[in-house]
Amino acid sequence: MMTCLGSLRRCSSLFWRPYHRCFSTTSAESIPSTSQVVEIDTETKNRIRLICGRYSPIQYRLAMPFVEYASFKHKLKMWKRVVGVGGYMLGLSVCVQVSPLIIPQITTGEPIALFGIEGLDPMFVGMVGSTITAILTAWMFFIAYPTVRLTLSGAEVKGNYLERERDFNRRLNEYRCIEQAEVGHDDDYYGDKIRDLSDYRYWVRVQQIKHESANKRKEAKLFQFKNN
Repeated sequence: MMTCLGSLRRCSSLFWRPYHRCFSTTSAESIPSTSQVVEIDTETKNRIRLICGRYSPIQYRLAMPFVEYASFKHKLKMWKRVVGVGGYMLGLSVCVQVSPLIIPQITTGEPIALFGIEGLDPMFVGMVGSTITAILTAWMFFIAYPTVRLTLSGAEVKGNYLERERDFNRRLNEYRCIEQAEVGHDDDYYGDKIRDLSDYRYWVRVQQIKHESANKRKEAKLFQFKNN
């Protein structure tokens, strides 16, 4: 009997010791602060990506704050549109100046033949060509601006922004409701209206409500199918 009691005490002490250390300290031991940020090297982050597919582990803080990232992203989108419009105006103005040199009939008004089609109005051909060229120029400016802007900002800012961008998109993909019945035209499906953490929490809550509604609809259909 005494042998059994002794073995039970030894077993209970094995389970009790780790928890006892968490709540009692000595002068030689100190409990690390839970608010301390854990520094993770590149190799560990790559291993975490391979293991669980998640980019941000617990207690890992990205270099670029979310507010700074949201502001930078909003400015990128705004200036990208401005640069696109500027590219369109630039392409259109250049084509207007160059078109009489390429198509001399514009100044004389004589019909021209193009792609086997005769009797075309040179002014109409010049306007169509100028518009298409201006649209292509605007598209190239629109696409190239974010890359150029990030490159000019420096390697550190570019790396921090892309790191935060991957993490943010991962979170959006995790919470986004993709049920066709729950997605509306006015919904912020891609999170473009998110400017700060409060907007992000509101967006997540809306997606959670959509998920709940979709699950209830599926349960109702399943219940109706079983009854029929």
